[in-house]
Amino acid sequence: MKVIERINDLKIIDQKRPIAMIPTMGNLHEGHLSLVKQSIELQLNPLVTIYVNPLQFGPNEDFEKYPRTINQDKKNLEKYKCAYLYLPEKMELLEGIKKLKAPYSKFLCAKKRPGHFDGVITIVNRFLELIKPEYCFFGQKDFQQQLIIQNHLKANKLSTKLIVGETVRDENGLALSSRNNYLTQTEKKDASIIYKYLNEIADQLKKIHQDTFNDISKSTSIICKEYKNKFKEKGFDVDYLAIVNSKNLEKIRKDETDLLIAIAVHYRGVRLIDNLLCDLSLP
Repeated sequence: MKVIERINDLKIIDQKRPIAMIPTMGNLHEGHLSLVKQSIELQLNPLVTIYVNPLQFGPNEDFEKYPRTINQDKKNLEKYKCAYLYLPEKMELLEGIKKLKAPYSKFLCAKKRPGHFDGVITIVNRFLELIKPEYCFFGQKDFQQQLIIQNHLKANKLSTKLIVGETVRDENGLALSSRNNYLTQTEKKDASIIYKYLNEIADQLKKIHQDTFNDISKSTSIICKEYKNKFKEKGFDVDYLAIVNSKNLEKIRKDETDLLIAIAVHYRGVRLIDNLLCDLSLP
């Protein structure tokens, strides 16, 4: 694995195209590494970026204490036969950067974290300009993020293709996240109820859809209220729980069947997000 730190040294990647860019903030877990594996299976050359992006952290968020484990990250990437690791120098990366505004700023995480996705798309766009990857990989757990990237690629007519990897979960169903490291093993097990409840909601939606001939739009707020109360009873502070159109994150209408059940909660002081796609057209 070749480690790259300076922009001028990125030219070495032209020797091994096509490139699959996998942007991360480090503290790599099996979710990140599954994208490396997937890219290699597709006969691409993975280039992982590790950069704790200050632009996407708001006031009083955990930028300073965000877990940084670069030595272990390098070992994991070498184990998975990653082709390149880009560790950008902070000042060089940010110099002259074009600050962008992200779409979907009225929905889900963007409502609670104003400016967060502006910071994400600003840095991702910088990487796209510098690396010019044939592909970029993001995980479904960060559903709103990958939707924003998808929109950016299309709106700017970029040739880079987006591939979305499935959410990787632990043995109890908790979606893997670097922030899970803030939780004890018992707390992680307790937090796995998030996935359990998302599946229960999906089952309810499918049943209502079958019983009422497509009209579930009137039931979503009732279901969300019910499960918000369930989460609160289990000690979760709910940022949002929403059932939305999976293509644009807007409220669902009567005949829509491609849904996203999305949630953000605080548990033991840790912010956790998860989501579940629910296609009502399937049996």
